Amino acid sequence: MRKSIVIIFIVSLIVFSFSKAVFSSSNKELNGYNKEILDISNILINKHKIDSNYVKKALGSIKFRQKTLNSMTNAPERKATWERYKNIFITKERIDKGIKYHRENYKALKEIENKYGVPSEVIVAILGVETKYGKGTGNVKVLDSLGTLALKHPRRSKFFKAQLISFIILTYKNNLDYNQIYGSYAGAMGAPQFMPESYIKLGVDYNNDGKVDLWNSKYDIYASIANYLNKKGWEKNQKIYTDIVIKKKYIKEIFEAGDVRTVAIDNDRLKKIIFKSKDIGSGKKYLALLSKKNKKYKLVNNNFKIIMTYNISTFYAMVVANLSKEIAAGT
Repeated sequence: MRKSIVIIFIVSLIVFSFSKAVFSSSNKELNGYNKEILDISNILINKHKIDSNYVKKALGSIKFRQKTLNSMTNAPERKATWERYKNIFITKERIDKGIKYHRENYKALKEIENKYGVPSEVIVAILGVETKYGKGTGNVKVLDSLGTLALKHPRRSKFFKAQLISFIILTYKNNLDYNQIYGSYAGAMGAPQFMPESYIKLGVDYNNDGKVDLWNSKYDIYASIANYLNKKGWEKNQKIYTDIVIKKKYIKEIFEAGDVRTVAIDNDRLKKIIFKSKDIGSGKKYLALLSKKNKKYKLVNNNFKIIMTYNISTFYAMVVANLSKEIAAGT
């Protein structure tokens, strides 16, 4: 037993010493984060079998971006009212471009819709909100964004650490240059703005060319968005939201805990607080509370919550829903 313990200790010491030697980086910006860097490198090398020199160079290339941390703090979802947020994304220009885009790519979009059960207008609306239909995929080096957030974000470093690990795996296995991949300040990539983990797990090589290309291949882009929503639990032929009118005496009550929230509500309670609605649909119901001040709310369902997995924001899901409705009406 003592012999086994000694052997395990020696092996562990060798692995630790090897990893430490690999990450004696000359990048002064990484000073003070030795333990975090070592943890990430160990996972990449020992668990995912990524070449140690590749890992050293990738992690040693990280440049911290204070702007990234500032952007996370000042994201529109955090600061804006519903009215301001809506006015950013639901404009005549964005609606018109969405209708035009939908018409021009109708055949491909409908093929993807038929396969995955996700409406084509929802796919286009996500592209419209995320990157103005693929025109603005981001100009921040993804390695720097994810490195900054993995090491410095006060609350979500664990999430971004996983994304940084996935990003390095993605570039290594697909022969991509980690110094030439640009995206959002949060590390999202391509026309649909996938995080690296989603890129690996849910990206689709629809045209079977041996790679998932979320920048240039429309089929890969559409299929990846549809596959993402489908795998998260999208329910076919279900409305995203319904307009309802809540009785005046219950308005204060529904906003008791504030707004910018999506809260579950059971059918019995719903029937009690609303005036009769012809079509509230079946399945789970939620109230999307948009503005306490202006008494703005919608009745939403499971598909609304699925959109929120793309961006965990009630405002975001509602502008996607609104934009998709405008695109469908104009096509």
